[in-house]
Amino acid sequence: MHAIRNLSRIAFGRAAIRWSQLGFGRTSSTSTSQATPRNLFGFKDGTANVKAEEGAAVDEHVWVQAADGPAWLTGGSYLVARKIRMLIETWDRAALGEQERVIGRSKGEGAPLSGGREFSELDFAAKGATGAPLIDASAHVRRAHPTVNGGARLLRRGYNFVNGSDELGRLDAGLFFLSFQRSPEHFITVQRSLASDNLNEYIKHVGSALFAVPPGASRGGWVGETLFA
Repeated sequence: MHAIRNLSRIAFGRAAIRWSQLGFGRTSSTSTSQATPRNLFGFKDGTANVKAEEGAAVDEHVWVQAADGPAWLTGGSYLVARKIRMLIETWDRAALGEQERVIGRSKGEGAPLSGGREFSELDFAAKGATGAPLIDASAHVRRAHPTVNGGARLLRRGYNFVNGSDELGRLDAGLFFLSFQRSPEHFITVQRSLASDNLNEYIKHVGSALFAVPPGASRGGWVGETLFA
């Protein structure tokens, strides 16, 4: 809030805030030093997120490279912002087993249903006693996994939001999803895969935007100078 206040003060007379969304709590860990937070569905969120310590992965998946174009965006990134309402009352009526099937992880530990601990590799080939995959074919962790999305990974940095209740007394709450990626195509690839995600029964997308974020300022320079040079 302090940063927003200062930026709006500096911009007074030149630019105006058109829209804002108040949020709270990070919804994905972005460093190995952080504990994985939980979302409003009560599940750990962001276990497999790109971490700051993964320098090679950040270069490959987050920063725009010189060969990608345009030249002014080299070293920058693309930001996807999506407001996702979570149908919390519907989710709360689902049994624990159903919730875990939808996500593909245990609610307590955050471990994959194929076995192990929170950060264990997901085994999509593992099957249960009935012969069915332990991680459902449409589980969220499977549909979002790089192995089914051409290797695409996103750096997620979203926030929870609660805007009171709607006219029917239901919570107007959810996830303000933010992700940084080297190309919008990476996000589109993942989003197409998520079209068959079990989680779609419990969420509703209500807004979306795409931004080109220029690289950071050079010494003595300013953000956006590569665009206006």
